[in-house]
Amino acid sequence: MTSAHRIGVALAVVLALAACTGAPVEEEPAASSTPTNTASSAEPGTGQPDPVPGGAPQDGDGSQLDPAELVAVLTAVDEAESLNAQVIPDAEIRTREKEAAQQVAGITVTPEECHAYIESSPDVSEGASRGAMTFAGESSLQPDTVSLSSFASAEAARAQVQASRKQLGPCSEFTMDISNQSVRTTVEQISANTAADETLALRTTAQVPGTIQQSITVRAAVGSTVVDVLVGSSTDPEADVARAEKLTDLVVAELRLR
Repeated sequence: MTSAHRIGVALAVVLALAACTGAPVEEEPAASSTPTNTASSAEPGTGQPDPVPGGAPQDGDGSQLDPAELVAVLTAVDEAESLNAQVIPDAEIRTREKEAAQQVAGITVTPEECHAYIESSPDVSEGASRGAMTFAGESSLQPDTVSLSSFASAEAARAQVQASRKQLGPCSEFTMDISNQSVRTTVEQISANTAADETLALRTTAQVPGTIQQSITVRAAVGSTVVDVLVGSSTDPEADVARAEKLTDLVVAELRLR
């Protein structure tokens, strides 16, 4: 594999696959009774969470959606918005994760705990139902992606968002060493508003030799489901955030019909 190809693979995982899987997170206590809808309403933490053993808690509240229901949600948004998306079911997501894990083997990430950003998270996803779709967006470098993970309870879903926020402390900046080249990546929390129960928005900037790639990620919890929306950067950063917010709200609306 050429150096350029390996860099491309790593960035694809950082900017796309990560949206499907999320980074490993620890099990959080039950969320407070006050929903948080604005990403800037909470400060980044400083601790690095550990994986959740076995994924979602076993004592669920019965609200978890199955893979077919998640595919139906994504298909409804795809058809309503004429996205011409490729909808990816649960089983195919897991197959792609295994393939990606092989492709990124040998990539060194510093700090080491931030390696979670370029690898799949079977410990988190084992107990979750999954679904995703990808389609052409405003970026010429990467497609937009919407990923869904439904857990055993609303508390488990919100814990995923809360733990991702905590990771901003140690992993707001990290470096990938790929075939003797370094790719410096920064992740910053930005403001975004959605109709979800909890929202976190991030801007990721990857400084690749010869270019800079950016993306916007919105991670939101609605009921027992986590919504991850990733949009590639265009020439208008504000429009990118607005596009991510709109996609999130479209999915949230469909989820609340289930």
